[in-house]
Amino acid sequence: MKQLKDISTEEKILDAAKTEFMKHGLYGARMQDIADSAKINKALLHYYFRSKEKLFDKIFEGALSKFFEVMDVFANNTLPIKKRLFLYTENTIDFYSEYPQMSMFIIKEIGNNPEMLREKIQAAKKNKTMRMIQVLEEGMKSGEIKKTDAVLFLINLQSLCSYPFLAAPMFKHSLKAHGKDWDKDFNNDKLKKSIKTFIENTL
Repeated sequence: MKQLKDISTEEKILDAAKTEFMKHGLYGARMQDIADSAKINKALLHYYFRSKEKLFDKIFEGALSKFFEVMDVFANNTLPIKKRLFLYTENTIDFYSEYPQMSMFIIKEIGNNPEMLREKIQAAKKNKTMRMIQVLEEGMKSGEIKKTDAVLFLINLQSLCSYPFLAAPMFKHSLKAHGKDWDKDFNNDKLKKSIKTFIENTL
C-alpha cells in the first residue's frame, strides 16, 4: 500500500523552504539547509519534493498568487476608490508580514533568471496592475479623486508598503542608536494608518 504523505511534515517543509528561498533565492538556497530547518532528513525532503526547482515553484507561485490576489479589491465597483485603496493597503501590509523579503527576493531573481521570473509574474498577475491604473484614471476623470500621475502614485504606494519590511534590519540598527526599539515601536497598524494618510492627502 502506498504511503500517504503527512500534511504536517509537508507544511514544515514549505515553511522552511519559504524562509530559505526568500533569503537566498533559487540558486542560493540549499536542500540540506531546508531539511535541517524543517528538522527532517534530506531523503524525506526529496520524497515530498523531488527537486529544489519543484519546491521553489510551489513556494514562489503561491506567494505571487497571494500578492496579486490583494489587487482583486480594485474590481469591486461598489466601493469608493479611496476605500479600495485603504483595503489594498491593509492586505498588502498583511502580505509583507508573511513575506517580508519578497521585494528583495524578486530583485535577486531578476538578476539570476529574468525570463523565468517574468513568466511567473505575468501568469500570476493577469493584468491586475493595469486594472489599478485604469480605476485611478477613471476616478480622476469623474472627479471622484484628485488628478495625479496614476503610475507614480502606485509606485509610491507600493514603496511605502514594502520598504519598511525590506529595510527592517537597517531601521533596527539605526533606531537603536537613538534609544528606540524597532520591534516595540513599529507595528503594522501604525504603518497602515500612515499610508492611509498619504492616500488621503494625495487623492
